[in-house]
Amino acid sequence: MADYKYNDFIKIIETMSLDEITPIYLIHGDEYLVKTVFKQLKVKLLPEKKRKTNITSVDGANDNIPSVIELLNTFSLMPGTRIIAINDSQIFYAGQDRSALLEKGQAAFNDNQIKKAARFFLNLMAVSKLTMNDIQSDLEETIEALTKDQDDIAQHTQWLKAVADYCISQNMSVPDLMNYSDMLTEAIDKGFAQRNILIITTDTVQRNRRLYKAIARHGTVVNCQVAKGFVKAEKDQQEKTFRENAQHILAQSGKSMSSEAFAVMRQMMDASLRGFTVNLEKLIQYVGERKNITREDVEAVLERSRQDPIFELTNAIADRKITNALTVLDNLFTNQFYPLQALAAIANQIRKALLIVDAKSRYQDSYHKGMSFAQFKNQFFPNVLAYDQLLVDEASAETEEMESSTKKKIKSKPKTGLMIAKNPKSVYPVFLSFKASDNYSQQELIAAMQLLYEADKRIKTGSQDSNRVIERLIIEICKRKT
Repeated sequence: MADYKYNDFIKIIETMSLDEITPIYLIHGDEYLVKTVFKQLKVKLLPEKKRKTNITSVDGANDNIPSVIELLNTFSLMPGTRIIAINDSQIFYAGQDRSALLEKGQAAFNDNQIKKAARFFLNLMAVSKLTMNDIQSDLEETIEALTKDQDDIAQHTQWLKAVADYCISQNMSVPDLMNYSDMLTEAIDKGFAQRNILIITTDTVQRNRRLYKAIARHGTVVNCQVAKGFVKAEKDQQEKTFRENAQHILAQSGKSMSSEAFAVMRQMMDASLRGFTVNLEKLIQYVGERKNITREDVEAVLERSRQDPIFELTNAIADRKITNALTVLDNLFTNQFYPLQALAAIANQIRKALLIVDAKSRYQDSYHKGMSFAQFKNQFFPNVLAYDQLLVDEASAETEEMESSTKKKIKSKPKTGLMIAKNPKSVYPVFLSFKASDNYSQQELIAAMQLLYEADKRIKTGSQDSNRVIERLIIEICKRKT
């Protein structure tokens, strides 16, 4: 039996011999750490030229287990090791209570993983012995059946409604309660075809289950859990995990961080290791060539600004964070914000994103995805200013043409509200806008404009509830196409 903590396994994998490779790996816990271990395993198990041909990734839905077992029992036509990976597996969720499924579904939805949230939702439906017909006949009653009290209803109604709509639109069905766990356990005990290796990634396990014990007998378990309790020992363990992760990332970038800066960053961030890592990478880009990250840098980049809620809405849409956007929208409507105002703000955000995409295309030789803040500021930002000036010149030319054709003086100045850099001295927000634009393709943005047009038409004709129209619009724009 091989059962490792994350930090121990990361060290061991570098010197692991071929004799120490096992036929199955179960990696569970924090999403960021799980993905880090999975990446290291791929590097260890497969030569670079075979990492595309010799790996098969399977969605974590339980009803995919039979096809996974068939793959594991089939000899590969390709030479060398073959990996069959079950990503975000839900194999340990069977038997969990409704509260656990509700919380995990909410978390997936908050992270804009609507397909993953849908799997939790459908499993919750199965545990509750409900069908898709129940949703279509009475959604409100179904939500009451899925939750246990009024607090649950208040907390989870928003994501349950959104995911229910998604499941209906995708013609998804509620799975049966076949014991896929026992099926996989038997396959592991029998063994796989030679050179096939199974990797399972998941956020949770149940150590008392037959499946877990079978994996531990025949394979390797890597525990990537981050302590989340409030007792001193757990808080100390969590702090150690965050600090070691930060030191690893800083060392790779040749940077250092003062103890004060780290402490301030921990206070400003939630318990998500991935969120912490993303923001640490922002800080590394922000300081440029400078080696040390200070408290002032942390406060400049991560300050919890009290923005106008409309900007919170458009930022959430730019980041494709559906739940954040819907929460802000709900607050706006509570404070008597008109749907058409929200629609106009979203339209401006999409138009600006289209301008950014056009600017990147126009100056593609000097822009590349993933460029640092220093590179953006020194190499590309002058192009942004030139592009904005081009917009001003084109608007001026249109005004002159209109004056010439109508023989009337137009008093209003050229509209430059959609300039990319309204304040040329403030570069970092523009840099973040360009990074956010990488979340959408040009085709998705054009499709979003069509969705905006249709939503505007439905609101103005009064054919549907205006608030509901905006909610559906945000979901359609933000959800990732599969």
